[in-house]
Amino acid sequence: MTRFSSSEFATALQLRSVAKYVAQLIIVGAGYFVLAKAALTLASIYTSAVPIWLPAGFALAAVLVCGLRVWPAIFAAAFAAGPPAEIPAANAADWVLPACVATASTIEALVGGSLISVWSPGRRTFDTPTGVAKFALVALASTLIGALVGVGSFYLAGYLDWDGLGASGAAWWLRDAAGAFVLAPAAALWAIGSFRAFDVDSALSSSLAIVAAILVGLIAFSPLFEQSALRSALAFLAALPLLWAALRCGERDTATAVLILSCFAIWGALADGGRFAGATSDEGFLLLAVFMISISVVSLALSAYVSVRNRAEVKLRHQEQILRAMFSQSVVGVAQIDTTGRFALVNNRFCRVARRAAPELLQMRIQDLTDSDDLPHLANLIQHAIRTGEGFALESRHVMPDGSRRWMRNNVSAIADYSGAVRHLMVVAEDVTERRRAAEDLKRAHDDLEKSLEERTASLEHTTEVLHTEIEQRKRVEAALKQDIAERRKAQEALMESEWRFRTVIQGVTDYAIFMLDRGGYITNWNVGAQRIHQYAAAEIIGEHFSRFYTEEEQQRGEPARALHLAAYEGKCAVEGWRVRRDKSLFWASAVIEAVRDEVGTLAGFVKITRDMTEKREAQASLERAQEQLAQSQKMEALGQLTGSIAHDFNNLLTIVSGHAQLLRRRLTDPKHLQAIDAVHAAANRGESLTRQLLAFSRRQPLNPVVTDLKERVEGVREMLVGSLRGNVELKCDIPADVWPVEVDIAELELALVNVAVNARDAMPGGGSITLLARNVSLKKSDGVDQLEGDFVAVAITDTGVGIAPDVLPRIFEPFFTTKALGKGTGLGLAQVYGFSHQSGGTVVATSTVGSGTTITIYLPRKQAIPVEAVQAPPTQPSVSGQGTVLVVEDNAEVAEITASLVEQLGYQTTRAENATEALNRLQRGDKIDLVLSDVVMPGGMNGIALAQEIGNHYPHIPVVLTSGYSDVVHTAQSRYAILRKPFQLSALEKSIREALERGATREDGERVLQFARWRGTSGQQ
Repeated sequence: MTRFSSSEFATALQLRSVAKYVAQLIIVGAGYFVLAKAALTLASIYTSAVPIWLPAGFALAAVLVCGLRVWPAIFAAAFAAGPPAEIPAANAADWVLPACVATASTIEALVGGSLISVWSPGRRTFDTPTGVAKFALVALASTLIGALVGVGSFYLAGYLDWDGLGASGAAWWLRDAAGAFVLAPAAALWAIGSFRAFDVDSALSSSLAIVAAILVGLIAFSPLFEQSALRSALAFLAALPLLWAALRCGERDTATAVLILSCFAIWGALADGGRFAGATSDEGFLLLAVFMISISVVSLALSAYVSVRNRAEVKLRHQEQILRAMFSQSVVGVAQIDTTGRFALVNNRFCRVARRAAPELLQMRIQDLTDSDDLPHLANLIQHAIRTGEGFALESRHVMPDGSRRWMRNNVSAIADYSGAVRHLMVVAEDVTERRRAAEDLKRAHDDLEKSLEERTASLEHTTEVLHTEIEQRKRVEAALKQDIAERRKAQEALMESEWRFRTVIQGVTDYAIFMLDRGGYITNWNVGAQRIHQYAAAEIIGEHFSRFYTEEEQQRGEPARALHLAAYEGKCAVEGWRVRRDKSLFWASAVIEAVRDEVGTLAGFVKITRDMTEKREAQASLERAQEQLAQSQKMEALGQLTGSIAHDFNNLLTIVSGHAQLLRRRLTDPKHLQAIDAVHAAANRGESLTRQLLAFSRRQPLNPVVTDLKERVEGVREMLVGSLRGNVELKCDIPADVWPVEVDIAELELALVNVAVNARDAMPGGGSITLLARNVSLKKSDGVDQLEGDFVAVAITDTGVGIAPDVLPRIFEPFFTTKALGKGTGLGLAQVYGFSHQSGGTVVATSTVGSGTTITIYLPRKQAIPVEAVQAPPTQPSVSGQGTVLVVEDNAEVAEITASLVEQLGYQTTRAENATEALNRLQRGDKIDLVLSDVVMPGGMNGIALAQEIGNHYPHIPVVLTSGYSDVVHTAQSRYAILRKPFQLSALEKSIREALERGATREDGERVLQFARWRGTSGQQ
């Protein structure tokens, strides 16, 4: 294929433009010259002057079609044609006379063309009655100017005297005006008209108009028949072809008929044989000119009026088809009722909402669909709307055919006629039953959540408040659907009223974006709902492609084009997905695209209806999260209450068992007996560990968090982790040096790592590897990690085991849930991990693939502080036989007995009291007491903490050591007193008593109650 450069292409365009201009000059000049010579020839043949100057009309048509630039052709042709016939004395060799004629003709054409282009729509001036009227005024004015210039030039040149100036000017003006009215419309319309495909009806109508014009011209005006009084009366027949052409054919055929009739009239006048015979006289000349001008103006104005009306009717009919399609395919129920409530018009969606067919609804009133309890209120609102013209919104119950009730939201607007009286009401109905039920369910769920979470932590309370804010329903009051329309002619009233009614419905819908697309997907109109949802004004979005509402990924995949293709071939495309607003924000949308076709089934465009579903989607997700949190909270609350109620008594029992086991071990020497005692002691320790895990999971076990270097801590516990695994299991650690510090209870962290490692070991009976890695992560709520947000350290333990089944994975953190064989597991290991992570301000997440392995990730919040250096335990002091008397305060006789026995094993003397009152009585009597060892939970009005406070106030020289299995009261004292946890070892008891006596002896302020910055609890496992 030959390629042209831009310069070559521009040169070719310029040459083509020049050639076109030259062709126009030749055609215009030749046409003007031929017509001028023909007119001069007729003047030489007939003795009377020619009553019309056709070149004037041709020149005006040339300027209208080609523009002012063809004036050289008009001037040259007029100059070459010679002087008019009225100047027989002109010298042909004299150039002044042709120059005057050429100048007058050129000025006349240029003035007429310029005025029509400025004052009227140029070449389209014949399209409207107003344009025809303006053309007539301009033609009279321009020909008058041309006549004045022409006769004035002749007078100045000496070719006319003053007496003949008026008659010559009037004759010149009438001839040019007749030519402008007769020839200019026909020439211009034939030059600019487009030739449509052959149509039999149009061709027959045009042919009939031309044939009728010829026949009427022959009969009424030609010199072929003898002129008589009866034949003169036949001149009225000229109206028949003109009316036919104006009403059935159009402006071009009408102008042609005018030209034909005018030619016959001129022929008859010149030959003295037609209706205007004797036109050489002033009366006949004037009568012929008025005839030609009048038939031209009247017929062209009538034809333009009919064409305007036909175009308006076609446009209104097309708009009505579009609005009817939008009405019938709307996704909301729309109906029209009269002032009595009877249905006059319903769409398909309204029939589905009402669950009735359209014929049935058209026989009913809206009151027949409304529940009897809602009828009075509805009737009052309808009457108010009829009186004031104000719309209203109402939620009422509709009666279904099966007798059930459904809640409907009705947005009603008044439709007034031209006089302002309300004749109809437009109803937009939406079924809101499910939304009301959802709102009630959300309210009940919210109430249950508030009732059960009164004692939860501040973070959970904040989540509840956010949920409450998200699920509140906003009530919107719909604006009245009103729109005024201009007054139209009586023949168009029905079409205009229908168009106005449908336009009001579409523009008044604010909850839906409803707009039209052309076949290429470009937006052609825009309603108020679309402006609210997409945030574009109509002026800035009309003409743009609708693909801008899709995300970039969907645009790259071709989703907009696919949606149009589906709607075009299947009639409808309905999808849900993310859409983009003007400010680039996303919203979840339900979108429907439906094809719109004309009467013959040709695709005319599309209707697109979009609804913003973001709030509904978020409310549903929030409800599901709230239900899940509520279930978990209730489970935790139940477990916490159960654990808290048994922990104290259970640890007392373990204290008795462990204490006796320690006493027996000091007395026995037989290895078998010692082995049995060790087994009893180990069982008691396992029971105490089990209680600790239960307390930790239910968040009733207080933690002792410290800022920790995670890499250092994991390296320190690595040997313990390796020891908990089998020889065929390899442990890999990947913790970078820049991992963030975290604030955790070190013992609980180590226990959590061991629990996960042991579960991973059991999942690899044939061996494998465990990888422990830590990474710094920044989470957002949208990441879906338990709604966490901020900086966290993710500690992931991955194994290569058998994996966890999908139906089991959601339950692995439940307490007492295990898939191991009976006796192989308690179901509390991963439960402790769950409790530790959440109590530390984070969470734990498990992912697994059957056959590939499992990953458990613990998220711990980052701490902006310097990690605490690991403190080496001080060397153990050698056991020395104690001296002094210890008062043992314990309400459980068995626990008191074993506790006193263990104290006596340390060399101390003991005395016992069953409650705090008895202990204070002994001190008041002056008994020799060196230290008080008291349980926290005791019957009566005073517990162990209150006893310690009382001793500190009145007997500051006596130290106090508290013991506890478990009690909520301990939490209030954990930052003030040291607590010896039950069951305790003999060594822990000896250390607590010795440190208490040593500190009591060295304090100078007299206060002997032991005080620490944070309660840690002395475990019995040392």
